[in-house]
Amino acid sequence: MSKRIVTELICIDARQEICLNGVLWRPDECTSKTAIALFPGTGGEFFDSLFLFLGPRLADAGYMTLSLNRRDHGSQSGFHSLAASAGDHGLGINFLVSQGAEKIILGGHSYGTVTVPFYVAETNDSRVVGMLLYAPLGDLRSGSIKICGGIEEYQQIVEAAKKKVKLGRGSDAFLIPPMVQGDIPLLQTYENFLDKRGPESKAVPIDILENISHRKILGVRDPADPYPATLPPSQERLEAANSDLVYFLLNDTRSGNLDADAHYFKGREEEVFEITLNWIKTNKEFL
Repeated sequence: MSKRIVTELICIDARQEICLNGVLWRPDECTSKTAIALFPGTGGEFFDSLFLFLGPRLADAGYMTLSLNRRDHGSQSGFHSLAASAGDHGLGINFLVSQGAEKIILGGHSYGTVTVPFYVAETNDSRVVGMLLYAPLGDLRSGSIKICGGIEEYQQIVEAAKKKVKLGRGSDAFLIPPMVQGDIPLLQTYENFLDKRGPESKAVPIDILENISHRKILGVRDPADPYPATLPPSQERLEAANSDLVYFLLNDTRSGNLDADAHYFKGREEEVFEITLNWIKTNKEFL
């Protein structure tokens, strides 16, 4: 990196005694009024390895970049609704605008690829000119059916969750299987299971993207990514949902084998950066 980058830890007050921690990378010379805001996935944090790689590199290219937690970061992922968590994107946007940005590219990884388009679809925030979807999910419900062991087991959990909510115990927590074998089980409340993974959930990017227009979208996935909601036919369904989506499927470097590290682009961060930067530079909307 050639330019001097100022790195600053920040904390944004989200009220309700919630503080959103993050890191801002600011180039000495911002060559663009477009800034980038990045948000993690399930169980993720603002200091996840992908964002720690992308942030300073994008800042070095002249783009002020923020990596910020939502309220459902880390172990809090199962305790906040999709709508409440997605609303935190607006706080990140407000912060970047207060720092001089005029346009925002909103980015997310994994579950962040649900909350980012959900926020845009719900608010139509004119400050958001583009979206970055890293390891994009197609339908969190279908992924949940797979990890629960099939449709019958999934329906049993759904019915149990509905009963808990009806009894006024929707805030009780329980465990569901991990997203991939060998990972830790996911702790969440019954009401949030239904909100994010139930049959009537709105955590469905293939539906959300249909309601978004006039914004450029970049999707990037490693074909070795084993996370259920990213697997085929997610790419085809996402591309069919929005013609503004440019979807990059990286070359297969694992001979067809799946690897949980691929979900986080470990060892391939430079490729992801180059794809991202080239995409930004080719879109006049970001000038």
